[in-house]
Amino acid sequence: MKNKYYVSIVGKSNVGKSTLLNLLSDKYISTESKKPQTTRINIYSETIINKLNIIFIDTPGITLDDNSLLSSTMKNSYIKSLDLVDLVVLVLDIEDINNRYDDSIINLVSSTKTKFLILINKIDLVETLSKEKISSIKEELSYISNDNIYMISLKDNLGIENFINEGLVDNLKNLKLKKKDIVDSSTHKLLTIQEIIRGVIVDSTFNELPYDTAVHASNLIIEKKLIKVEADIIVQKINQKKIIIGKNGEMIKLIGVKSRKILEELYKTKFYLSLNVIVKENWKNNYNTLKDLKYIE
Repeated sequence: MKNKYYVSIVGKSNVGKSTLLNLLSDKYISTESKKPQTTRINIYSETIINKLNIIFIDTPGITLDDNSLLSSTMKNSYIKSLDLVDLVVLVLDIEDINNRYDDSIINLVSSTKTKFLILINKIDLVETLSKEKISSIKEELSYISNDNIYMISLKDNLGIENFINEGLVDNLKNLKLKKKDIVDSSTHKLLTIQEIIRGVIVDSTFNELPYDTAVHASNLIIEKKLIKVEADIIVQKINQKKIIIGKNGEMIKLIGVKSRKILEELYKTKFYLSLNVIVKENWKNNYNTLKDLKYIE
């Protein structure tokens, strides 16, 4: 299986990109949250669908109003990926079509001449999705594309099979692939480990700290049957540190157990995790910290 198809999943925060990636890859790769910007890096997930070797890229959900250095590096990573992939899947929220964010994505993708599909999620929120309503939505999006528009509900598993077979697979088979290897496996493994631990923090703290928290895997030792990870959980305030540690250390212990379970399932090997919580004020605008976190190359 020589060909590798790179597919970038793009869209604003909370439209279902990470949920879609996890469904397509059948792995816990990217954190899902109702708060913005829970994915900070391009997350790669390789899988096989209908005998096609597909590498999905979940790009960061970008908030337009955040001007921090962290946000800027996320945007740069996001833009860079669009020119390298074979196919872009733009995920829209059916209740928020044609906003300024989506227009900016469309302009970026169009400028790269990369083929893209439109995936309209959350059709379960529309009580009466009649043929007239569907036609109306497609008419609104006709300035982008008259074809390649698919309607789904990730929550209720509606339209997924049609999107995969007719949208994803059929389009990839007819593309002339870009011969580029865009995944640095060693760096990506490190970033994925950091992102998974951070995703567990978001879930375990009930979404209290997603944007103010980062994870830095300061030491990674890969042995034959064991991967050892020493990681710092970075927060901005003392009270955030207290939340992550929890009463009698119960929360950080829970984070370690959940993270280890996900990582062991993903990499099919044993993990040893050592987690430490440190406070760094305004770390989102600290160049050296962002470089250590691999958010800046």
